[in-house]
Amino acid sequence: MHIRGLIQSNVVDEITAEADDAQSARALIEAQVPDGYELIQVHNSMPRGGRVIATGRIRSAATRELDAEGQDYRSAREALEASIPSDHRLLYVLSVD
Repeated sequence: MHIRGLIQSNVVDEITAEADDAQSARALIEAQVPDGYELIQVHNSMPRGGRVIATGRIRSAATRELDAEGQDYRSAREALEASIPSDHRLLYVLSVD
């Protein structure tokens, strides 16, 4: 059996911005997201100074396919999972046969 999986990096980076309000802080975070990355979370905090500090978590949006084969689905799936780098996650599996 031949299967194909789609993987994506699960490495997360952080970016920060400071503004007078949460909406402006988020806009500054969104403006900093590099091409090819996706914004996955924004957390706002307001220390005593009254300014909002936003922390954005970003991850590469790039994906790639991996192929694996086995005598049956289970063995093909095990082979596929063994080929996934430790810093990636499996998004989906498709049976090619």
